[in-house]
Amino acid sequence: MTAVPSDDEFRTYNQGVIAEFRANRGTVSRPPFPILLLTTTGARTGRRTTVPLGFRVDDRDRVFVVASKAGAPRHPSWYHNLRADPAVTVELGADAYPARAVVLAGEERDRLYRTVSDGTSPYERNTDRIFPVIVLEGVPAPGQEQSNR
Repeated sequence: MTAVPSDDEFRTYNQGVIAEFRANRGTVSRPPFPILLLTTTGARTGRRTTVPLGFRVDDRDRVFVVASKAGAPRHPSWYHNLRADPAVTVELGADAYPARAVVLAGEERDRLYRTVSDGTSPYERNTDRIFPVIVLEGVPAPGQEQSNR
């Protein structure tokens, strides 16, 4: 079983990634996969909070993320925040977009999740919880022009 970082370790790591992302217009040296920045409004605090997340684009050009939190036993705070208020901001490359977070369920959730995992990742071995899959409506896929610009 892989150790799950503490909340403080997540915070420290995330702060460095966010700073590098913004300084380099969306380019980062870590993690080694494409990321975006997701800003949510705190469900309890009302404070805006930003986290870096890996993302994928589905066959319908929708940008989506998975709430894995490295296999922690509980969903990440940002997931609870967007459940309370689905209006989010997404930074992708040098651009920022207002978006609506839509939590998928059933076959649609399962189909997209299978595009990122075959069910054997170390994160999945860390927990019994089902990782939520969230589509970020209003965010154009990288390389796609946004029609209302």
